[in-house]
Amino acid sequence: MGMRALACLTGLYLLPIQALAAFPTEDMGSMSLGLQYGFAFRGQNITAAAAPSHETIHTLSLAYAPIPYLSIEAGIGLDRFDVETSKSVRFDGEYGLSPLFGLVVKSPYFALDFVRIAAGYRGLYLNSEDDRGYRYSGTISSPFLGAVVSPSGFFDIEAGARGHIVDGAMSGPSTSEQVFANEEILRGYATFTVKSPTDGAFLSLDIDISPAFTSDWADGPREAQVGISFGAILGGQAKPEPAKDATGRFPAYSEMKETQRKMADEIK
Repeated sequence: MGMRALACLTGLYLLPIQALAAFPTEDMGSMSLGLQYGFAFRGQNITAAAAPSHETIHTLSLAYAPIPYLSIEAGIGLDRFDVETSKSVRFDGEYGLSPLFGLVVKSPYFALDFVRIAAGYRGLYLNSEDDRGYRYSGTISSPFLGAVVSPSGFFDIEAGARGHIVDGAMSGPSTSEQVFANEEILRGYATFTVKSPTDGAFLSLDIDISPAFTSDWADGPREAQVGISFGAILGGQAKPEPAKDATGRFPAYSEMKETQRKMADEIK
């Protein structure tokens, strides 16, 4: 409560948030590595004045799975911020280097053999400065809990809740350091991932929305984030589970493939 009260009293501050990686941890065997690039737009109303802020985020991250179902993620981001005019003040930030870290755990399949639980934490350390010398820094934490549905080995659908907890500070050329935080600390999210089980490539689309979401996106997302990321699993020991295919979803699939083979032989 103290940090939020200070944020409201000190005027207009920028609220940064990290782009969220979406490594398919369930497809990473022991000692696997994964590489990913992510891009996102995100926006949120900040301070008691509810001033809209927007950001453009680029991330490059590496994931390592020491054991199946567990991945450790680390990387670097570039985050650019701006805040619309509030009380005759506007902030137009520049890109700044933002280290990121994550830890993800996913369960084996259960519930009809295509549902799993996903949980973890992702965080970003922000350190950005504009051309006037105003600087924003701090830790942005994003724990999450959700469910992953995998109708086939080629795509996943994940949905759940994300925390959004900001612990930051702002300083300027002639001002002392002042803390800032955020009001909306919980968001719902959904992620759709398309992947290739044979070569480990994947592409993810992600959206999260807070309870204060509005549909006015004239200048960018309002209390929401949209992002895209892509990458590949680079190697390691065998995956903990074989990739799902049509055989597991349709009992008659094997017979259909055999009939198809016989018809091809007859044509020859």
